[in-house]
Amino acid sequence: MSLDELYTSPQIAKRLGVSRQRVDQLVENGQLPRPVGRSGRTRMWRAADIELALAGSDPSTGRPPTPDWDTVPAPDAPLRLAVDEVLTVPGVWSDEPPRVHVRIWRGPAGGTRRTVVLYGALVESHGIIVNFAETVARAIAAKHLGLGEARSAWWFGFWPRGFPRPELQIQYVSFAFPRASGGGLLDTLLRRGSRDTWNGEFDSPVWQGVEPAQLTRVLGSAPDLNFPPGTYTAAVVTALASGQRPAVLAFDPHHLRTRLRRIGRLHAYRAALLAGDDTRPGLPALGLLAQGGHAAAARTAEALGIAVRVLVPDALTAADSYRRQAETQDPGADLVERRFYQPTPDENQLLTRYANLPERALSTGAVHRALTHVRALAGALADQAETGGAHADADLGDALAAAEPELVSTRHLLDPTLVDDPGPAPHAISTLGEAEQAYLATVSWWGPAAGDAHRAAALRGHLWEKDLEGLRTGYDPFGRLVLHNPATGALAVERPRTRPAAPYPDDAEIAATPGSMTAFVLLPDGRCDILPTDPRYTHDDVTWGYGGTGPEILARALSFAVLPHPDPEHPLTLEDRAPGMDAYLTDLVTSHPQHEPLRWGVGALRGQQRGTQTHR
Repeated sequence: MSLDELYTSPQIAKRLGVSRQRVDQLVENGQLPRPVGRSGRTRMWRAADIELALAGSDPSTGRPPTPDWDTVPAPDAPLRLAVDEVLTVPGVWSDEPPRVHVRIWRGPAGGTRRTVVLYGALVESHGIIVNFAETVARAIAAKHLGLGEARSAWWFGFWPRGFPRPELQIQYVSFAFPRASGGGLLDTLLRRGSRDTWNGEFDSPVWQGVEPAQLTRVLGSAPDLNFPPGTYTAAVVTALASGQRPAVLAFDPHHLRTRLRRIGRLHAYRAALLAGDDTRPGLPALGLLAQGGHAAAARTAEALGIAVRVLVPDALTAADSYRRQAETQDPGADLVERRFYQPTPDENQLLTRYANLPERALSTGAVHRALTHVRALAGALADQAETGGAHADADLGDALAAAEPELVSTRHLLDPTLVDDPGPAPHAISTLGEAEQAYLATVSWWGPAAGDAHRAAALRGHLWEKDLEGLRTGYDPFGRLVLHNPATGALAVERPRTRPAAPYPDDAEIAATPGSMTAFVLLPDGRCDILPTDPRYTHDDVTWGYGGTGPEILARALSFAVLPHPDPEHPLTLEDRAPGMDAYLTDLVTSHPQHEPLRWGVGALRGQQRGTQTHR
C-alpha cells in the first residue's frame, strides 16, 4: 500500500496484530497519531503518519524529512502550550544533574495533529542540549510523550540571547529512528508489554537553524524567547510558568557581592593588625603572627593591603558593568526585571581607597612577599579549620584563597619570565600499573606530620568514601604527601608543578600507565619522582595516543622538567625550543599507542634535543 493512501482502524489493527480496541487505546495515549478525518462512520489515518509512528519515514535511516519552514501549514489556531517546566535530565554525568526548560505545544494543523517540543539551554547547564541531545530528548519523551507522538513530534533546541553568541538561536533537531528487527519499533514495544512509556531510541541528531518567525509560524503564536542575557535560569522560567511577568531577578552574575565581602574581610583584618590588635579575641592569633610579634603583624598587614589591591579591579569592573546595563533599556525587560547588585556607599569608598594606592606599591618584590604571606596565613587557617582550632576563620580563608591567584597573575604581569610555584595539585589515581607500584615502593608510611592536616584533607577530598576506611598516609622521597588504601587500591598523590631541584640523570626513565593521568620518573638510585607539569598552563592531566589537551600537557611537561634550559630561572616554553624539537615531542606523545604503557629514556630525549640543536 502506498504511503499516500489512508488507513482505517481495522487495517491498523491488522498491521499491528492487535484488536481494534487496542488501536483505540494506542491513539488515546498518544502512541499512535489522531485520525485525520472520517468517511461516514469510519475513521481515517494517513498511511504516512502511521508508518512514521511505527518505524520512521526513511527506511534507511529512520530520519524524518525536514519541513520547508516558510511554507509549512499554519495551525488552525495557536497550538496549546501543554507543558512548560524545568526538567532534570538523568543519565548525564556531571557534578549536579543538569536541567533543561521544556515546552510542548499540541493542536490540529494542516489536517493532522501537531506536536512541537522546544527544549532550552538554561544558564546552569547549557552544554547538555548539544552534547547529550539524545538523552535530553529521551528524558522528555519518557515523561510527556507516547511512542507515536515522540517519533512524529517536531523537536527544537533553543539557546538564549548572550550564549554562546549575542543573538538567540533556534535549531530544528532531526533524530534518526532505526527500524527494529522483525517489524516497526512500536511492534517491539508492544511485545514488551509497555503501553505508555518511551522505550525507543533517539540517534544521530542533526541540527538546522530556524528563524524565530518560522517557529512562530509552526506554533501559530510567538513563544517567549527574548530573555535578557544571563537570565534564562531555572528560577526565572519557573516564575514565568507560574504567571509572574516580568520575573524579578536579583542579578549578580559577576559575583560582586561575594567580591566585596572578601575585600571587606581582608581590609578589616588588616586594620586590626595595624592597630596592634593581633592577639585580640576573635582574630586568628596564629603562630605566624605570635612568634614574630608586631613586626610579623605589620608585614602581614602590608601583604593583605596588596591582596586587597589586586582584588579591587575586578570588583570595580563588575560594578561599572552593572551600572551601564541598568541604564540601558533591554528588549527582554517585559520578561525579566533584573535588579543589579550595587555597592553601598561604604563599599564604594573602600574600593576607591584601594584603587588609588600608588602603583609603586605593586612592585615585583612586594607582590612576591605578599603572595608568600598570603599562602602562609591561608595554610595556617586551613589547619585550624581542619582540626577545629580556636582561631578558624572561614571567611578570611575564603578571601585569601580568592586573592592568591590574583597575586600570581599580577606577579606574571610585572615579570612575564617568572614561573610561579602554585603548589602541588591533589589527584586520585584509579589505575595502578608498574609505574605506580614503583612509586608506592619508595613511600615511607607514617604521618601526617604536624601542620599537614589541610594537605591530607585536600587529598582525601579526591577519594571515594568507600576508600577512606583503612587509608594509610605516607611521604615520598621528595616530601610529598601520599594516601593509599591497600584493600581498594585507591591512591591519591600531590602532583608537582615546579622543576626538579636537581636535573634528572640521563639513565632515568619516564614511565606512565594508561588511565592514571600521571607520569613518573624512575631514578637509577631507586627513588621514583612524579613528573612535574608546566605551571604556566591550566591543565595537569597527562595522556597520549591522540591529538588533544592531555598529550599537549605531557609534551610540555617533558620540555619543562626533563630537557635542560639555558636559564633555569626562566624555563623555555615548548614553542621556544629549537625548530623541530616541539614537533618531535608532540609527535612522540601523540603517536604512542593510547592504551599501552609508556617508557622513555631521559637520555634519549636529551639526545634528540642535542641533535636538533646541531642541525639548526
